[in-house]
Amino acid sequence: MTKSVFRKSFINNKMRNHRLRCVASFAVFAAVLPWQDALADEAAAHDLGMVVFSANRTPTEEAAVGSAVTTITRKEIDRSGETTVQGLLARIPGLGFSQAGPVGSTTSMQMRGLGARYVLVRVDGIDVSDPTQPQAGPNLENLLLGNVERIEVLRGSQSALYGGTAVAGVIDITTRTADEKGIHHTASVGGGSYGTGVARYGLSAATDAFEMAASFQRFQTSGFSSAASDNGNTETDGYGNSTASATASYRVNEALRLFAAARYTRHDSKYDDFSYDGATGLGSPVDETGPTRFHTIGREFGARVGADFSLLDGRLKSTFAIQHYDLGRDVYDSSPGEYDGQRTKVEYLGNLAVTEAIGLSFGLDSTFEGAETTGGVDNDMSNTGVFAQGSWKPVTDVTLTAALRDDHHSTWGDHPTGRLTAAWEATQSTKLRTSWGTGFRPPSLYELYAPFYGNSNLKPEESRSFDVGIDQQVWDNRGRLSLTYFNIDTDNLISYDTSTWAYTQVEGTSNSQGIELSGRLKVLDNLTLDAGYTLTEAVDASDSRLLRVPRHKITAGATLKADERTTLTLRGTWVGDSVDTDYSVGTVRQLPDYFLLDAGLTWDLSDTVSISLTGKNLLDENYQTIWGYGTAGRTIYAELTAHY
Repeated sequence: MTKSVFRKSFINNKMRNHRLRCVASFAVFAAVLPWQDALADEAAAHDLGMVVFSANRTPTEEAAVGSAVTTITRKEIDRSGETTVQGLLARIPGLGFSQAGPVGSTTSMQMRGLGARYVLVRVDGIDVSDPTQPQAGPNLENLLLGNVERIEVLRGSQSALYGGTAVAGVIDITTRTADEKGIHHTASVGGGSYGTGVARYGLSAATDAFEMAASFQRFQTSGFSSAASDNGNTETDGYGNSTASATASYRVNEALRLFAAARYTRHDSKYDDFSYDGATGLGSPVDETGPTRFHTIGREFGARVGADFSLLDGRLKSTFAIQHYDLGRDVYDSSPGEYDGQRTKVEYLGNLAVTEAIGLSFGLDSTFEGAETTGGVDNDMSNTGVFAQGSWKPVTDVTLTAALRDDHHSTWGDHPTGRLTAAWEATQSTKLRTSWGTGFRPPSLYELYAPFYGNSNLKPEESRSFDVGIDQQVWDNRGRLSLTYFNIDTDNLISYDTSTWAYTQVEGTSNSQGIELSGRLKVLDNLTLDAGYTLTEAVDASDSRLLRVPRHKITAGATLKADERTTLTLRGTWVGDSVDTDYSVGTVRQLPDYFLLDAGLTWDLSDTVSISLTGKNLLDENYQTIWGYGTAGRTIYAELTAHY
């Protein structure tokens, strides 16, 4: 399809979806506003009181948070039936994933239409982005879910609080800690389709002053062909992952607590070649057969140690920490190589309660990052950022925040960013919120210095982000609706130019905008329904659609507590209107829409032993998220878990 046809199609779709946004907005507001008067005088508790940590870098009641945030608790994680963090996050409005084959294959993420390089991912406070990647971002395909306690997904520009990579948002992951005093063990074993096996062991211990938790997980699968099987590719591409992690803390006294966290992952993934035609410059993924398989062996190690301490009778709470992240990959394919990266960060964070209505957060962090690759990259960069945020409650139900940060980069000097948020708890069941922020993303080491592909003349990208939304409790607080409109402009987008085989700066403004709609309703005491819809319009400066960003995504699920020991889940996901490059012919094509149906069963045999059964893609849908790469068919998994 030609660019002019795409442009015409985009304009028509943009007009159509503008009307759709208006209709959707009106429908939701019309649905929720009549409930306000009926619920305004109710004194019942509501879940707007949930505490959020990532939004303001200090514990904040959700009712006072002006940004869009989704919190996934341990209970939801346990009943999800998912094995990887990526699988669980795919359910969240505004998030999407494209994967080049089976579990463990290279994965691209989109948050509000922007790629993984615009999202900060932290695990126990450790930044896990990969500085050796062409456009540095997190390797979410290697994050297992087994020991995760809580996930917060914070959407919207957060550069003013977290620095340059947090343009689209922040994913903050916390691993499990001790549940209660004493020593406790958890063990599980499972397996299923595609020769998949899972084993986990967890240990926790706690006293009045000390607590620790440690876990080991092993995931192994024979997989399927990375190159799509409908093109005759049948050789399986497997994946293995071993992850060990630990956290510990010791309270010295009421004012001082010491803490530490560490994790190590080793993974081994097989994949297929990408064959180019020298005459045309085109290509497509194909099976790599024979005794020498293409594969990658990787390792990732991260650690963070520090102290929390309080002064001024507890009004000033501070955290000082140092973290280090080290990773490496050995690649064995038609272009074998070694990739080593490291990051060290020193950080201070302070939170001061000036008055009951005024709070001040401030901090400083200094980061050193380096990468060394066989391809010729052997460089480093450093960045020091200082920020301050003030929060003010002019009246009881209104919270305003303003943040300002300055980053001093070793290459580009000073770069200021800012953020404003407002949250109004209009009634006990209604919250209106909005946020605005600026951001910047510095070029990665690869984008700058890679031989042939790099461009030392690149400058940081700059962005502006805005969103506005409403959270509404309904039906005596048995249900909740959330609606958000977002808009992100990015100047000087860095993109790969296939004509020059190098990264280049795209003049003009790229834009991503859309709607995130979600709802949850407790229909009966034992039956809960949930649903979500995301509309995303993402284009570059020439109005060409960004690849692999679906225009529509719908999820719907049901959870039934059949009896005291049995829980049933059912979930459907529909993804529509996404485009990608078909390298075999060198044109952009429409990816087929697809629908996935998943189901799960959890049965507690006793208070300490449970069995879970999970079925994914039960309709055996044949689909692709990246052109030419395979996806899983119908799969069944079973797992046995014991707590003692």
